[in-house]
Amino acid sequence: MRSQPGGTSERRVAQSPGTVLRIGDVVSSTGVSADTLRFYERRGLLRPVGRRASGYREYDDGAVRLVRFIRRAQSLGFTLAEVEELIHLRERAWSGTAPSRLREATDAKMREIDRRIRELGALRGALGKLLKDCDRACAAPRDPRGALDCPLVEALEDASGEGAVQGKKRSPSPGRLVAKRGTSPAAPSTASRRNVR
Repeated sequence: MRSQPGGTSERRVAQSPGTVLRIGDVVSSTGVSADTLRFYERRGLLRPVGRRASGYREYDDGAVRLVRFIRRAQSLGFTLAEVEELIHLRERAWSGTAPSRLREATDAKMREIDRRIRELGALRGALGKLLKDCDRACAAPRDPRGALDCPLVEALEDASGEGAVQGKKRSPSPGRLVAKRGTSPAAPSTASRRNVR
C-alpha cells in the first residue's frame, strides 16, 4: 500500500488479462473514492464493462490504468475537459496527428503555468509591499487621541484594487474619521460648545 496526495492510500490488486474488477477493487488500487469513480463515469471518462445482477459496476483491468492517468493529468494542472481530450488522444497515441497534438496540449499547459507563475509573482510583490507599509505604520509613534491609518485595511477597502496592486497613493477621503499621525482631532469651536450644552 502506498500513500497518495491528499491522504488517500493505494493498494495493489493482483490483476491478470481479462480480470473483471468490482468498484471496490478500483478504489483500493487507485486511492480514489467510489463517488469519484461515479463522477468520472457521468463525465464519460470511465465506462464500466457491465453490471452484476445486484447492480454493482464491473470494470476491466484497464480501468485502473485509466483512473491513474486521469489523476496524474489533474495533478499536472489539466482540467477535466482537457483530460477528456487527452484520453481520446491516449487511445491512439501513436497514430495520425495524436502524438503532435499531445505535445501541443502539454506545451499549452506549460505556457499557462508560466503565465500563472508571473501573475503570482506580481501578487507576491504587491503583498510584500503591503507588509512593509504595515511594518512602517506599526513602528510609527501612536497618537493616543487618534488612530493610525492601516495600509492593509485601506488597500482592501479600495474598491478598484488598483491602489494595492499598482502601488498608487490615494488621497484621504473627505470626512475620514481616522486622525492622521502627529495630529489631534480638531477642537469644537466656542459657538459649537454653546450649542451642545
